[in-house]
Amino acid sequence: MKILKRLLLGILVLVALLALVGLFLPDRYHVERTIVMNAPADAVFARANTLKTWPEWTAWTKSKYPDMETKFSGPDAGVGSVYQWSGKSSGIGSLRITAVEPAKRVIYDLDFDNGKYLSVGSIILTPEGTATRVTWVDEGALGSNPINRWFGLMMDSMMGPDFETGLKNLKLLSEKPAK
Repeated sequence: MKILKRLLLGILVLVALLALVGLFLPDRYHVERTIVMNAPADAVFARANTLKTWPEWTAWTKSKYPDMETKFSGPDAGVGSVYQWSGKSSGIGSLRITAVEPAKRVIYDLDFDNGKYLSVGSIILTPEGTATRVTWVDEGALGSNPINRWFGLMMDSMMGPDFETGLKNLKLLSEKPAK
């Protein structure tokens, strides 16, 4: 009985310690990846600004999430365009373009689980001679919940590989000669 009490006390102390440390972890996360594309900024912008083309280049596709259903609404491109998805493997979410600067940037709001997890993302285009540096960023608030703050430490390793895949695919598409 004494061993069980010590074990329970140890578990309680560990949980309390993890919660306390969690309160001091960052309350925001930031994920960023960059690639240089041998394509003009306006060609890259056209794909990033048109959400209906995102399934062609992002990592978030039917091949990764076979049960995912997608829906597009609003204008075909630019501010107000919305990309929604739902599925057991993909969860429920939406991406809405909120601001654009032609051939420079696309800014969007990302929503998971009906507003439970919100973030702001951007695809930033910087001309470099005949090439374009493309930086994909996503950042969000984690609140005061220590569990969310621990989760925030993993956001880069969770989202970063998808950004890398998306940027590589966008590079391949953008560098293809026009037909």
